[in-house]
Amino acid sequence: MKKFFLIVAALAAFASLGYAQTADEIVERMDKELKKGESVGTAVTFDIHIPIIGQVSSRIRTLGNRSRADIDAKGEKGIIWVVKDTSWSYSPKDNEIVIELGKKDNGSSQQGNEMLSGITEGYNVSIVKETADSWQLRCDKAKGNKDKDDPAKMDLVVAKKTWLPVSLKAKYKGVTVTLRDFSLGVSRKEITFNPSDYKGVRIIDKRSN
Repeated sequence: MKKFFLIVAALAAFASLGYAQTADEIVERMDKELKKGESVGTAVTFDIHIPIIGQVSSRIRTLGNRSRADIDAKGEKGIIWVVKDTSWSYSPKDNEIVIELGKKDNGSSQQGNEMLSGITEGYNVSIVKETADSWQLRCDKAKGNKDKDDPAKMDLVVAKKTWLPVSLKAKYKGVTVTLRDFSLGVSRKEITFNPSDYKGVRIIDKRSN
């Protein structure tokens, strides 16, 4: 009987090896899930810590050519909506919303999807740790990556249940950037500016200037 259970344990161990994920497989599946955001929308929170200045956080939601960024910079809050080449910037402190035209197709409304696409391109990825819920990956800049703006390394955590990133952390020139709380699925209504939600707020339209 003891030998029987040893054989069962050995077969179970062998079977588990067949299902073990490599770093490349994890990233490939993660990228596949993130790509769904192109049609259903994506949301992610940015935390940027700058020495002396402090931390700036922004929750960015995008869907097609629309986006909304809820910003908190040291207690100063604000919201920016973007649709194609038009932006609405709300400042609770000044109790005003400024409407402006930007460059046509400047890509700002696609920012969320673009920054999530191919996050690990130009990096060698390896598994550092695995838990019941996630994989912790280390991304080291590849020798062939000549982009000076890419950090030397990044720490990426991927959820096993959703295959979405849990967090991505990097440091560049003293600035620490953390992307967290990734999610898919954004409605057009939640990222579109609605004047009726801001009654009493002064609106400054600079589009005709």
